Amino acid sequence: MKRHLVIAGAALAFAFVASGANAQTSTDECGFEHPKQAKKTQASLVQAFISCGNPGGNVPNDTTEGGVQSCSPPETYRQHNGNSPFGWQWDETKGQGTVQFQAAKNKVVSPLNPPDDTADLAVQLKLKGVVDASGPATGPGTLSTLSRATLRDRQGTPGNHGDDVPMTVIDFPAPFTFTLQDGKVTYKSTANTLLNGIGQNGLPHCTSIELVDVAVIDENGDRFADIGTFLPAK
Repeated sequence: MKRHLVIAGAALAFAFVASGANAQTSTDECGFEHPKQAKKTQASLVQAFISCGNPGGNVPNDTTEGGVQSCSPPETYRQHNGNSPFGWQWDETKGQGTVQFQAAKNKVVSPLNPPDDTADLAVQLKLKGVVDASGPATGPGTLSTLSRATLRDRQGTPGNHGDDVPMTVIDFPAPFTFTLQDGKVTYKSTANTLLNGIGQNGLPHCTSIELVDVAVIDENGDRFADIGTFLPAK
């Protein structure tokens, strides 16, 4: 069983913070520009397809009625990587999924999380109607996220904001692992749970998080679902 994360495309960005901001130059305690609030991002999940005409994607071999280059037929990552019988597919009569990211109070007790200056990001994934060649799928999966954090870094001195430094951290991959059981899962975790698990401090107050990429990866390491919208036949 191979396990790898596929990071591709920039689909969605959001930020969450608690204070207001100056429209031109931030002068509040955060030290960088931000909206008054952006507490939650929730989105539906759709099938992930191999891109057309992009690096790493398929070569265009068709055109739309309007003359736009396209690839026909569409190809999933499961099909592209050998069509494993354990690859996840949607039951098209009931399959659906959502992902949610929400600003939250920190409840993770750790020396890495100063009680007076730690916030958190609650993460939730819901899937149902996921099947493989044998029926409802069961197996490990990954909610793969790539994030860009801009924050007021504590500089190792919690409670003292005098030496805090506003900064944007390098884009950070954060994989949340879960187990699909009989085609469904409701999975909950937090950013601080993952960060503390790799020896990193929890998120400080005044943190803006952009979601550069979000995907559900199946047990074979194939990209199964992306954030998106499906327009039904009727």
